[in-house]
Amino acid sequence: MKTWIPVKEFSKTNRIVHHISAVMFIGALLLMAYDQYVGSSDAMLLHQSFGVVVFVLYFGRIVLMGWFGKPEALGTQMEQFLAHMAHLALYGILLLMPLSGLMLNIARARDTVVFGLFTIPGFSERNMDIYLMALDVHSFLEWICYLLLFAHVGASLFHHFVLKDDTLKRMWGKTD
Repeated sequence: MKTWIPVKEFSKTNRIVHHISAVMFIGALLLMAYDQYVGSSDAMLLHQSFGVVVFVLYFGRIVLMGWFGKPEALGTQMEQFLAHMAHLALYGILLLMPLSGLMLNIARARDTVVFGLFTIPGFSERNMDIYLMALDVHSFLEWICYLLLFAHVGASLFHHFVLKDDTLKRMWGKTD
């Protein structure tokens, strides 16, 4: 049973949201690495803001795919299955990474200020059980993020340069 409207390429709106998500996601990873190396509270505040944007865009992406559809997967049945599993993992990360990060602040009774525009309040008191669980999840998922990011980019480049199919072209809206 198909759950999305089949289309030739991703809509311009889907492409824009994908690229904003990618920039925010990679930016959050880079800001975290910078914070761990330098210890910059500004980098951590931006990291948190980027994470909230990724979290919100996660839901937007799902709605947009329902509205505008998405192209059918290319390749053999096995390649389509692997692509589907990889995309499920990516969507899981796009949901769980920001959610666990947000729970880190909330459980520490800290507010999350998003680009100085609005605040997501923390608990009135610290909850170390939730904090430690969220920390374990967030720390574990960090490594999964790197793995999935490299696999996603690598698979896109493999499709474009080795298989020479339209996978990457469909994402960029360059199909004929």
